Amino acid sequence: MAILNSNLAAAFLALLASAILSFSDNFVAALSEISGLWQFQVVRTLFAVPMIVIVAMLFGISLRPRQPGALILRSVTVAGALLVYFATLGLLPVSQAGAGLFSAPIWVMLFSVTGLGKRIGRRRVVAMAAGFIGVLLLLQPDLSNLTALSVLPLLAGALYGLGALFTKHFCEAESAPVLALGVFVTMGLASLGLLSFFTLYPLPVEQQQFFSRGWEGISAQFLILTFGQAVGATVAVSVIAQAYRAGETDFVAVCEYSFLVFAAVWSFVLWGQTTDFLAQIGIVTILISGTVMFILDRNAASRDRQIR
Repeated sequence: MAILNSNLAAAFLALLASAILSFSDNFVAALSEISGLWQFQVVRTLFAVPMIVIVAMLFGISLRPRQPGALILRSVTVAGALLVYFATLGLLPVSQAGAGLFSAPIWVMLFSVTGLGKRIGRRRVVAMAAGFIGVLLLLQPDLSNLTALSVLPLLAGALYGLGALFTKHFCEAESAPVLALGVFVTMGLASLGLLSFFTLYPLPVEQQQFFSRGWEGISAQFLILTFGQAVGATVAVSVIAQAYRAGETDFVAVCEYSFLVFAAVWSFVLWGQTTDFLAQIGIVTILISGTVMFILDRNAASRDRQIR
């Protein structure tokens, strides 16, 4: 009963984090109309880092990393995934950009097989393939007009999956604030470098996109939207960290797929954006795929315990 209650609490926290994060991410498209990605990320970091430090101080959590090298490796990978994800938010609806990011479990499986020599059964392969099909149904790429931008969502998922492996194998001893701080600082520093480059060497106005614009000044609207996004991201990171502490990791990971549903709902409520029938099938397929992989993982873990 205690495990059931803890998992229910963890599920609630994961759903809450997904609702908050998908809500705040819906405003990135509005930000893309008044600023560039790198300016947004630099200012967001300036807002987020003090918030994380304050939260850590309130809960008495040390911000000293236990394995600095591993933390840097994990931070660079996850920060890269999130920067690519945010770049796609300026081009795609949140549900579609999120579909690429939440292909991470598929990439985790692929990297585990190819890099760690992990063996997987046929049912997991089928579940993985179904999840990938769901991602494609959400992204709906135009095969006749594929560009480098078309693969950005999947690249975000691949990097995020790699970051998840680094977290599991090298950074399990690090606290949630340390992990979050590492990612935000890395994103801020990378964005500062790219912001400086595009400011000093600007592209022609007609060629500029969300991810290729330099400094454009700060307006009240920009500050409000960026501060709100920083608050949403910081709160969501803290809530999901508590969810992982309260419940079983695999169970919480599946609950995080609710981000796709919340993203579609918020896009409709805030902007009137609707998802077509294929996209709806894609969301359902991804949810089912994640649930099946969770069940298979649980069964495999149960068998391992019995053998021991």
